[in-house]
Amino acid sequence: MNKTLLIKTGVIAIIGIILLLVLESVSGTIWERKNFQSVAKNAVAKSWTGAQNVFGPILVVPYTIKWKRDEWSDDGKRKIVRHKSREGKKYILATTTQMQASIATDIRYQGIYQFPVYSTDLKINGSFSADSIAEQIQVKLPSQNAKITYAQPYFTVAVSDARGINSVPMLTLNTKEYAFKAGSQLPFMDNGIHALLPKDFIQSIKKQKEFPFSLNLSLRGMDEIKFYPAALNYQLSLNSPWQHPKFSGDFLPLSRTVSDQGFDAQWEVSSFASNMEEKIALCEVNKCEEVLKGNFGVEFIEPVNVYLQSERSLKYGFLFIVLIFVAFFLFEILKKLPIHPIQYGLVGLAIALFYLLLLSLSEHLSFLLSYFIAAFGSVTLISFYLVNVLRNAKTAAMFSGLLTLLYFTLYIIVSAEDFALLMGSTLVFIVLAVVMMTTRNIDWYQVEGVSLKER
Repeated sequence: MNKTLLIKTGVIAIIGIILLLVLESVSGTIWERKNFQSVAKNAVAKSWTGAQNVFGPILVVPYTIKWKRDEWSDDGKRKIVRHKSREGKKYILATTTQMQASIATDIRYQGIYQFPVYSTDLKINGSFSADSIAEQIQVKLPSQNAKITYAQPYFTVAVSDARGINSVPMLTLNTKEYAFKAGSQLPFMDNGIHALLPKDFIQSIKKQKEFPFSLNLSLRGMDEIKFYPAALNYQLSLNSPWQHPKFSGDFLPLSRTVSDQGFDAQWEVSSFASNMEEKIALCEVNKCEEVLKGNFGVEFIEPVNVYLQSERSLKYGFLFIVLIFVAFFLFEILKKLPIHPIQYGLVGLAIALFYLLLLSLSEHLSFLLSYFIAAFGSVTLISFYLVNVLRNAKTAAMFSGLLTLLYFTLYIIVSAEDFALLMGSTLVFIVLAVVMMTTRNIDWYQVEGVSLKER
């Protein structure tokens, strides 16, 4: 093989590696801008509120157990009676809990960044059955002479960020109203509200079969709202004008509709599916780690994440450069017209600059418009340059058409999120097939150096 050709191939490869480092630098810029976005989001969350997680409502019944135990004295010479006591809490799940939420969304800005926020009125209804309370309130006594005393119970709802509670609601339980106080009084999620119930509430369960409850909780948050199915039968209904919801968590909606007018979704989760009874039982013995596992809800995602799309585009940057270099190289071999390595490098830099231009524009304009402007600028610059490099306007137009087709294909790949890998791999295969078919008759050992001579 001609030594000049081999040297030039090596130089082009080195230029390609340098351009790869340039693309890595652009990737670092994307990562840096994403970090700036995270800082801006935290600033909005501090002044507004963060994502909300809602637990409950549940009934909490504190209790004290007292008993006597015969024990040997410290010197071991006589038996004495020691008085023992132990305090604890029983967490009573509602028989049914129904939540309905109409979620109004808005946009908050921090510099050039924008973030979705929401306000919602949670209409919470449900009931405790007397039989269920009597069953769940049972405590294993340490001794036959032990006596249990129930303290004043309370009704509680926990949220992850109490700053999002817009107003103090009233609890209606069994036709009577009770005022809420700050704090959930739960060991695993202390933000929220609780309402003290009558001290004789536990005794009253013998007088009726069911205790219906209702309350309206006005809540605001940011990014997402999640719920824990803290009931034997938990039902949730959400609707919002937000057009781009992402349903996430351990339980997907039983039914949902998403349209240009927003979304509507319904969940129904039983305690058999959530295993909440066992989790609550473990929490009663100070093992609460599992209680906050297994939530579900909706995320208010942005329809276009410019950094994610820029990142996807950049993944094909080096492929673009390789394709243009291969096209140049084949043009040299087939048309006997030399192209200097510096010219390879300048065209490669113009392609790399496209991604930086796309990133900077997309922070201020729509991604589609930013992509069009950046691609148009890149193609125009390279076309103008190639007219002199290739000494032929028609050939330069052919390369410009190829580059335009590549940019168009890249946009289709980036937009088709679910089929991006399939389309990308198909593109690479097609390009390789075209190169192989074009060069199948070339005898590389006989390639002459005349095509590589200086002008």
